Amino acid sequence: MITKLCRICFSCVLLLLHLTASVNGYKILGVFPCPSRSHYAIGHALMNGLADDGHEVTFVSPFPLNKPIKNCTEILLEHSWAGYKREVNNVHFWDSFLNVLDYGTKLTGWATTSENLKELIRSDKTFDVIIIELIYGEALLGLGHHFNAPVIATSSFGAYKWTTDVVASPVFSSFMPNTNNGYTDRMNFWQRMYNSASYWFDDIVMPLLSTSVQQRYLHDLFPNAKNMPTIAELKRNVSLVLLNTHWTVGTARPYPPNMIEVGGMHIDREIQPLPPNIQRFLDDAGRHGAIYLALGSCIEFSKLSNDKKDAIINALAEYPQMRIIIKSEEMITIPSHKPTDILIGPWFLQQSILAHSSVKLFITHGGMLSTLEAVHYAKPVIGIPIVFDEYLNSAVAQQNRYGISIPFEQLTEHRLRTALRDIISNASYTENARIISDRYRDQLRPPLETAIHWVKHIAKNKGAPQMRMVAVDLPFTVLYNLDVWAFILCVIGMGSYLIQCVMRSSFRYLSTDRSSGEAKLKRN
Repeated sequence: MITKLCRICFSCVLLLLHLTASVNGYKILGVFPCPSRSHYAIGHALMNGLADDGHEVTFVSPFPLNKPIKNCTEILLEHSWAGYKREVNNVHFWDSFLNVLDYGTKLTGWATTSENLKELIRSDKTFDVIIIELIYGEALLGLGHHFNAPVIATSSFGAYKWTTDVVASPVFSSFMPNTNNGYTDRMNFWQRMYNSASYWFDDIVMPLLSTSVQQRYLHDLFPNAKNMPTIAELKRNVSLVLLNTHWTVGTARPYPPNMIEVGGMHIDREIQPLPPNIQRFLDDAGRHGAIYLALGSCIEFSKLSNDKKDAIINALAEYPQMRIIIKSEEMITIPSHKPTDILIGPWFLQQSILAHSSVKLFITHGGMLSTLEAVHYAKPVIGIPIVFDEYLNSAVAQQNRYGISIPFEQLTEHRLRTALRDIISNASYTENARIISDRYRDQLRPPLETAIHWVKHIAKNKGAPQMRMVAVDLPFTVLYNLDVWAFILCVIGMGSYLIQCVMRSSFRYLSTDRSSGEAKLKRN
């Protein structure tokens, strides 16, 4: 009897837990179209975390899942991507912005031709919230209107024009460096002038070259596009922006309530074990340690020009006592090093390598994911930025004295050799990296938990319109009080005119009165 009663109670508890999960779980669509492994890592981490939290997740991306995720339906952007060559000569802000704009246009066009995505749009599925990586593809914001669900935008790096515009986040070119520039928040006059010009260029060029194209893609993707809001209206309806950054690796700046920093949500809570050969390689590095070199997922070391490769290899040759790990698709030899002291491979468990105590220095392209991982594991860096936010990230590392920045176009053997010597011989870089790491880790909750909390908050509160700033809906003239200033100038102008008229009238009256007085005196 007691056993039967216990079974009934246990069944009731399980039923209650199931009902609770059903009530609290949301249907979430995540669209991460960028065909870059680093961008995919962020989307995968967030959608995996939401699925683990008990939500019903649909994950759209160009990469298949390595293994199935419970509560997750995968939708693959099935066709291959070969429409973009990453440029490495973005010397001026207009080169970089136009390059990025061209990339965004091609990326959106590529994503909107996916038959799997179109099939999802034709389906009768419903969602409580939609998460979209806003990588220049505003046409995808139409998913929110189509499924009648609030939209959350994510950024793979910090705040930039595509994300600040949708929530009216204030931008001050006096101390907020444009993502395309390699400045920090401490700019001199000419840097502020250049920085301001880059923001003005973005504001003028983007509507001219991008908006109309995105509008066309919107009509191509959605069958009911004629009844949909415009791109500008869809952007104003974004409920929340999640930024993959943190103030320790960027510059402090004001955000509206619906723009949240969650930088590092892709970082593993538990360090994955290294393959045995790599573990032994680092364990046996000795007191001199190892240098790890990886230039991200978009630039292949083997595709660098010979002079750049020679500059890197010759600079590393000065440290035969240190072991070297290089992410490369081709074999590399360093004359000063034994083959057993060099490890070459097309891909590594980067976080696990950076977590190893033998790694003394990380040579990186300065991408946001690599920067966050270096800060998390307290490794000094040499940044070789190539495009976009990499310049800013590397400049901030240099400003905070846990790294040195060498822009790719300025990379020479001498500059890299000098940077290596400075960091390896100066313990302050490692100490500063530890201090920055402590600041980064000192958060109320892990970044992924923060992101999950705000996704649920938006779903629960039907878009949380109370978090939106009214500035999103204000026209330019009202937002910047241009009408008020125009009125004040008119009042000042009219007041000045009236004062001038009164003074002229008074002067004429006094002149006439004086002339009359003089005439009377003459007659007398």
